[in-house]
Amino acid sequence: MKFLSRVFAGIMVVAGFAATASAQSTIQDVQSEGVLRVGMADSVPMQYKDAASGEWRGYNVDLANNLEEVLGVKLEIVDATWATLIPGLVAGRWDIALVDMFATPKRAVTVMFTDQYFQTRMVVMGNTRENKRLADWEALNSEGRNIVVLAGTADEQVARDNFPNATVTPMVAEGLAAPLLEVAAGRADAIVSSEINMRLYLAQNPEAPLEIVEPSRGISAQGYAYAIRPGDVHLLNFLNTWIRSNQATGLSEALKTKWLDNFPG
Repeated sequence: MKFLSRVFAGIMVVAGFAATASAQSTIQDVQSEGVLRVGMADSVPMQYKDAASGEWRGYNVDLANNLEEVLGVKLEIVDATWATLIPGLVAGRWDIALVDMFATPKRAVTVMFTDQYFQTRMVVMGNTRENKRLADWEALNSEGRNIVVLAGTADEQVARDNFPNATVTPMVAEGLAAPLLEVAAGRADAIVSSEINMRLYLAQNPEAPLEIVEPSRGISAQGYAYAIRPGDVHLLNFLNTWIRSNQATGLSEALKTKWLDNFPG
């Protein structure tokens, strides 16, 4: 019996080494094929499709181009939606979900996250019309209030946790423009999302009947991180080293200035 136990243990160790070797092969596969596939979903200004050219632009697009150069391969950006980013990653449609994704425990059950590469917080956006205006966050946390969020993002859980008495409605859309229009039209009371996206939308659409409710308040959240498939330890270590290098060399700060401080860059 002890002999069989030792044999079984040996088999499990070998299987573990084989699984680890397989999980660590993404970089080698990318370099062998000469193509790095990254999944992206619209989120101005971090990554978005330019309406005129149809090309991807933004903070993470510039970083993806840098990643292409570092790895010495061809970059292929694969169009995704927020709802398909993680399923597509797990299914192998792309090697990295290279977007402004919050690293949450719920998502970490399915994927692995890199170190945080950017910090932000979430805010509440409401309507400015007198009969629709929210006095404060407390006014939103009540029955009959409707919060719209972009489906597939961490916004839904954040809204449910912070406003448990309101109704939270996920909306399937390409980006935040559609749910923001729901609030502007008065069909929803508010939207919960990244402060970066909210302030940028207001700057680009000054006539929109929208405002950040209690601008001094925000919801602390995990920082933005990139997602990869579970067990991909080699790729994880590489990306974390790359992120730290970008911060040390000033590339991250330069792209922040270009895409966030001086948008459209």
